[in-house]
Amino acid sequence: MRHMRHMRHMRHMRHMRHLRILLAIAVVLALPGCKPAQATLALEPGFYPSAVAHDPVNDRFFVASHATGAIAIVRRDGGVAAHVRPASASGPVVQIAYDTWSRRLWALTSETLEAIEVAALPVRRTVIATAESGGGFADLAVDGISRVYLLEATTGAVVAVERGRPARIVARLPDTGSLVTGGALTLLPRTAALIAARGNALWRVDLVTAAVEPVATGAGLEGVSQLVLVASDAAAHHVVAFRGRANEIVTLRVTLDARRAFVDDGTRARYDTPLHGAFDGREVVVLLGRLRHHPSLGGDGRPNLPPRLATYSVAGAAAPRVAAAPGAAPALVR
Repeated sequence: MRHMRHMRHMRHMRHMRHLRILLAIAVVLALPGCKPAQATLALEPGFYPSAVAHDPVNDRFFVASHATGAIAIVRRDGGVAAHVRPASASGPVVQIAYDTWSRRLWALTSETLEAIEVAALPVRRTVIATAESGGGFADLAVDGISRVYLLEATTGAVVAVERGRPARIVARLPDTGSLVTGGALTLLPRTAALIAARGNALWRVDLVTAAVEPVATGAGLEGVSQLVLVASDAAAHHVVAFRGRANEIVTLRVTLDARRAFVDDGTRARYDTPLHGAFDGREVVVLLGRLRHHPSLGGDGRPNLPPRLATYSVAGAAAPRVAAAPGAAPALVR
């Protein structure tokens, strides 16, 4: 009997301890003025940042321009260290990705894929692939062994590119029946599949069989501009979906077989045109480039605020902590 009372007491104590932890988290989230940590980028007003990638070895960012096609190396405090792609290069840059193993930066425009050898002096740039007739590149995913997958949003083609070999179409996403100009790709670990966003749907692409099937979400995810994998565990892949034109970011839990995705409504966060961001193994960093003000996107050509790097907190995933600009206190984002 005494043993049973002791066990009940221990369970009660554990329950109370969990309640105190949850209460502490709730108090933090309810604090007024709880804003994401931010770093202002020291870029010229006409730069219009469009894409960002992280270099984990040197803990720095590559930031690309929609207006000029330039790519700058940016420190965590927002200062510009150098440029690896000049403003005279053809642009605008749609997306970039950095391969740590090869120290190669991949730059994607709507028409070309370019490899930039950032460790070379001078920096070398080589066009690796061009979009097929009627196509327009929207996103890329790098698998870590110098293979790159590209999404042609207007045609739905998923293209594999390997250095020294001709580009090949590995799959085509179904026709949505309407004009699509954006989209996103992400590779999933421990699977031979990638997830593609096009229109208001997600698709699973089997890279072995080329089979394409819809990912069941229970709700449409229209206007996804980037998919960022932040963690994988025994239960799910945790993927951050950027919805740039909708001014929203939300976290998805994708099943291990990549056939279902659950939208975590509690992770929705609002930003100003968050088309792209980066994950460095610890932090989700959001590029706020004020692209909605660019004339080619229907803007007035006068960005009202300087570009910034902000942060996004991922609930339920064990990997990311909240990013903080130097000298700023970290804050949770809800």
